[in-house]
Amino acid sequence: MTVDPEKLAVAQTAGHLTAAYYASLVGHYVAANPQSINSLSPDHPTGNILRKDGTFHTIDLSDHLDKFRTDVDFQAQSLRGLAMGVILVLDVELHRNKYFGKKTPILEMVYHLRNGLAHGNRFNIEGPGKTRLKDCPAHTRDAAVKSELGTSYEITLALNGTVVLYDYMKPGDVIDLLQSIEAHLSA
Repeated sequence: MTVDPEKLAVAQTAGHLTAAYYASLVGHYVAANPQSINSLSPDHPTGNILRKDGTFHTIDLSDHLDKFRTDVDFQAQSLRGLAMGVILVLDVELHRNKYFGKKTPILEMVYHLRNGLAHGNRFNIEGPGKTRLKDCPAHTRDAAVKSELGTSYEITLALNGTVVLYDYMKPGDVIDLLQSIEAHLSA
């Protein structure tokens, strides 16, 4: 069996996004740990965030680590941002490849999740999204990766207005979706 190289490339992207998500979560756990601040040198270490023009923002690592560690709301926003980011990146790759022609429920999940994220993190199943959902269901019933309880997800019109991340799905469910898409596109 020959695997479509473009599908394989997007499958690898899904795998890389999963690995990046895990690495970011490890960074999140380390940053939230009160002992992390003690691992930095006491002379105010700094880091740089590069701009396109070669200049950069300089950040005080101790200050920002301390703010992150003590602000639970900031930690939650960070995790939500990670989940949103991986869904967006995967949707861009799928869109670029026209979702590989044949619409499949697992790939349609990404379309509807990204659409909801773009509408204020709420499902907004109107117009083209509504038509698209009628043409092809969006669900994870046949997903390769699920929780130990076998939980699956389905996008329906009844979800209109529901908060996507944290009410409908949580970050672990996003990882299951990424891994399932990697398996789906690699087959």
